[in-house]
Amino acid sequence: MGRLRKVAIGASVLAVGGGLGLRAALSPAGSRKERAAARAAVALAPLDTVPSRQEQLAALRASSAAPVGGGGGGGGGGGGGIPPAAARGSGALAAQAAVEAAESASPATGQRGPAPKVVAADGAPAAFDVLVIGGGATGTGVALDAALRDLSVALVERDDFASGSSSRSTKLIHGGVRYLEKAFFQLDPSQLKLVFEALSERSIMLSQAPHLTRPLPTILPCYKLWEVPFYRVGLLAYDIIAYLGHGLLYLSKFVPAGEALRLFPTLASKAVDGKQLRGTIVYYDGQMNDARFATSLALTAALHGAKVANHTEVVGMLHDENGKAVGATVKDLMTGETFDVRAKVVINATGPFTDGVRRLSNSGVRDMIAPSSGVHVTLPEYYSPDGMGLIVPKTKDGRVVFMLPWMGSTIAGTTDSSVEITANPQPHEDEIAFILDALSDYLTVEVRRKDVKSAWSGIRPLAMDPDAKPTGNTQNILREHAVHVSTDNVVTITGGKWTTYRKMAEDALDRALAVTPELAHKASKCKTEFVQLVGAHKWDPSYFTFLAQRYERVKYPIKNSTEKASNTDHSNHHVYGGLLGVDVAQHLSTAYGDQAYKVAELAERGFGKKLAHNHPLLEAEVIYTIRYEYCLTASDFLARRSRLAFLDAQAAVAAAPRVIELMAQELGWDKARVAAETKETAAFLNTFTAGKKEPYTAGEVAPSAALTPAAASPPADR
Repeated sequence: MGRLRKVAIGASVLAVGGGLGLRAALSPAGSRKERAAARAAVALAPLDTVPSRQEQLAALRASSAAPVGGGGGGGGGGGGGIPPAAARGSGALAAQAAVEAAESASPATGQRGPAPKVVAADGAPAAFDVLVIGGGATGTGVALDAALRDLSVALVERDDFASGSSSRSTKLIHGGVRYLEKAFFQLDPSQLKLVFEALSERSIMLSQAPHLTRPLPTILPCYKLWEVPFYRVGLLAYDIIAYLGHGLLYLSKFVPAGEALRLFPTLASKAVDGKQLRGTIVYYDGQMNDARFATSLALTAALHGAKVANHTEVVGMLHDENGKAVGATVKDLMTGETFDVRAKVVINATGPFTDGVRRLSNSGVRDMIAPSSGVHVTLPEYYSPDGMGLIVPKTKDGRVVFMLPWMGSTIAGTTDSSVEITANPQPHEDEIAFILDALSDYLTVEVRRKDVKSAWSGIRPLAMDPDAKPTGNTQNILREHAVHVSTDNVVTITGGKWTTYRKMAEDALDRALAVTPELAHKASKCKTEFVQLVGAHKWDPSYFTFLAQRYERVKYPIKNSTEKASNTDHSNHHVYGGLLGVDVAQHLSTAYGDQAYKVAELAERGFGKKLAHNHPLLEAEVIYTIRYEYCLTASDFLARRSRLAFLDAQAAVAAAPRVIELMAQELGWDKARVAAETKETAAFLNTFTAGKKEPYTAGEVAPSAALTPAAASPPADR
């Protein structure tokens, strides 16, 4: 009982007293009128279509002719450089000038002609205000923040948006129950501040993209009598902190054992040691589609004037005569073209690859991150009820494991151990076994390895002091972020977690402005708290009913692709797929928000065939994401636009040939490119289908994938 008393005292002192102080310290500044004005400034509906990748690259390329110091003179409300959104008049967002000057989009590919060169007020080529390296959660967040602050911004990403850690998370938007427990036991206000900040950011994320997020109740089982008041007090403090930060979702509550088993049928009524379930605590956090959230950040930034380019690698840094970074040399990995992108300040937001980018300027810098491996598995949906998750508060080695419903399946994880940095990390069989073993102690269902439909590993970039010695244990490292400015003025942001991406982006940009005085007076205040992402503006939870009633599926293109294919002979079921269906409509609604109608229209024009059995994915989504979401490879689609690789790896393998065929038709690939894409996709998907089986050694790199393209057979007609 001494432990419980300590927790109760800590909860009262920290959650109420400390929380009130944090509320005063961390509450957004500005009067109510100023906040209303900021909300109105970002509430304008963006352009209907993002600029094409060719337009974005043309704008990046144009900056290469700018003077080394950024140059370009002043004027046009932007103080020189590329005109920001605010300098083009109300309603003229997202590079309107470039769009108007470009050629009309081709119905077949959606690609436009070359964009005009971007110039300063005096006609000279201009550098960007900000260059962001990295297209994960933080990098895309920085790009959006900068665009909304009236700065010209460029973003380049070596792979795809959210191709690294940002697509491999637990999919939770949370404050961190673990950190709150540490705050109680250690009476540590700094950890309480981290929880307070994350819970406040949680509510912002839920409002930014309601179609990609949702509140999720999570059940915490108690098999010992003392656990009921212990966890009840702790989670009540969690609610209080959320309330003080204006981020409360719903109040946590005690649920008796009988009711808990009804709500969560697979929950074990007895623990492994035979102790009876005493009851449960149900609390609320948020859940998201992480990769699509990051992609939406990039698209929204583009709609507000940012120039973003995925599959564009930084191969070198540019410096002026004083040794200050003034941009980077980049390579378009789709064409092999190399060119310079000049900017007044560079922000490094590359997650696990942070130190590699830092060494482009100085090969002797000490590491700033401690990479940690987090493995998750996907299980059948019957492992958990659709609307409730499970938290295992303490495994045999003291870790926390979640089991959560997600997109018609169940995901479980995670592990936490040191790992070698690699582009496509692969889970180890020992890590998969650890997760399954932890779940088996709390479930009535038999937890089987053959039930694992997909398994993936993500690398968390945990921040550490560059002057400190690296450690082999990452479990006790806080997930708070760190901002560092190098001697050449490159601003590096690393650490943190998905939930605090917006605050991390704000802090990084604030630091960049502090080291670049010429931008500090030009930039407006941060407005990302109020922005809604693409797809959210007109969306509501009933949007799927509009899709289900209005649209049909047609399996093969009709002759006149500009007309709806519902005019075809409905008696021919090989062509006509029937109504869109509730499952497809719900999927499209939650994936694309108010833009889902565009996908449905493509389905009516002959791309209504499903890509995989038991999944609501349509061929129309491949076409849509190519035209409107910068989808350039089959892996982009299978892993990050559709999430199929994370949900069902074998289904992704079966769908890959058709996805590649559609992309080849849309993008004009030749046979050599198709063969290369098939090989690369097979290797990529193999990291989801097969865990490493050799003895585990922390820090090893995954072996080459062994899945052959031949294993990916075309799906049957649906």
